[in-house]
Amino acid sequence: MSGTHQLAVGWAVRFRGEAPSPDVLRRHVRARLADLPTLTHRVEEGLGPRPCFVPVPDLDLRQHVHDLLMTDPREQWQNCLQEVLMQPLPAAPRPPWDLWLIHGYTDVTGLPEYVLVFRINHALEDGAGHHHLLRTLFTPRVAPQRSPGVQDTPPPADSGGRVSSRAVLGIMSDVARSLRGSGTWSVLRRPPTGKLATAVGTVQTRRLLAVSRALGTDVSAVFLTVLTGAMRAVALAEKERPAPLTLLWPLSVRTGGERGAVGNILTMVRLRLPCEEPLPLRVASLSRQLEPGRVERRMHTSRALMRRAPRPVSLGTLRLLMRPRHASLTGTYFPAAVPQPVLGEARLDGALGLGAPLPGQLCHLTLLRYRAECALSVVHDTAFARGADLPGLWLTALAELEAVV
Repeated sequence: MSGTHQLAVGWAVRFRGEAPSPDVLRRHVRARLADLPTLTHRVEEGLGPRPCFVPVPDLDLRQHVHDLLMTDPREQWQNCLQEVLMQPLPAAPRPPWDLWLIHGYTDVTGLPEYVLVFRINHALEDGAGHHHLLRTLFTPRVAPQRSPGVQDTPPPADSGGRVSSRAVLGIMSDVARSLRGSGTWSVLRRPPTGKLATAVGTVQTRRLLAVSRALGTDVSAVFLTVLTGAMRAVALAEKERPAPLTLLWPLSVRTGGERGAVGNILTMVRLRLPCEEPLPLRVASLSRQLEPGRVERRMHTSRALMRRAPRPVSLGTLRLLMRPRHASLTGTYFPAAVPQPVLGEARLDGALGLGAPLPGQLCHLTLLRYRAECALSVVHDTAFARGADLPGLWLTALAELEAVV
């Protein structure tokens, strides 16, 4: 599946049941707009280093909510996404987001179903914001919520969290490494074409949970251990010597009152994928890097620095952490918790995340866990043709890990 690079991120979900009409879907979205400020703002360049979020009154949802009729059979619902991902996001002065209703196709079961694909400019919303939007749209409403709006001014300094000296040293180390590049993988240093493709693989959640219990770690570490094996296979297929690979791992630093706030409220951690190491050492290395206390200190410290440091300093630090020279890949794991998700009479029965490589990168990977299934989505520049093979290589590496635990 391919499309044009535009830093559009979001999600796709499958519903079992008859599809609503586009007008019904638009009315459903409009009824929840008051709780979803990311859908009513556009991005403008500010005078300083921070983008400016401008409210857009009188939103015309016909320009944002579309339907796409497909009548040919599909082996997997994920195969319906290609035509949507090739479309540009709405241009200014409209907010840069869209929601597509894909219906009319048949799968192997023959039962009625449809797919919703949501995309938005990454400047307006991060992964935690996606989750808030998903819950707000599809959880039955019991009471109106208060919109968090746009964070024009930072919270009081004492709301930032604790500062850990070890975490500060970790941030400084990551910034220093961002100036030195990310290794010698020639397959990931090719010039981007600007054309993106998407590949998807799925696995039963119980398999990942069983491995994590056997190793005494969590699903994040299992995901990255298996990804390390898959990237090692890529290096061997490209006749390169497997070497350590750097990956950006986003961490949300939102507080409870910022769940739906406009913008990116996150930090980045630099992780080392030990592709050159034998399997037991890969497990130990990634479990150590993702040790819960270490991650928690980094989140609290990053939150505190974002609130207390001068804004040019905090934004400049984050931009250095996200430099494409700093890491060849971006990866994330997200467990989606959507209680009783429904839309009319249909029930939500499948989900995947849609990331985007940072400018200068060639690949972004998302493992989204929803109930009994985890979906790995790989969004890659076509310059990195091996990206299409990554879901299969990842599943092969998972089977190899299962065989030794």
